[in-house]
Amino acid sequence: MNKRQKKKQAYKQYMRDIFEGYERMLEDPKLPELTFPYLKEITILSRDSEGKIHFTTKEV
Repeated sequence: MNKRQKKKQAYKQYMRDIFEGYERMLEDPKLPELTFPYLKEITILSRDSEGKIHFTTKEV
């Protein structure tokens, strides 16, 4: 498998992980935060004081 395909597969897995984490947070309201790293960025799913889920992406 070449480098481009590996990178594409890694990105697909990253996206799957984020949406599975979102579903997990919907099912379990006690989860306060989940973090997903990918290359030079991190996506954080967090809850506010009202229990709403927010997506935040930061560059590392």
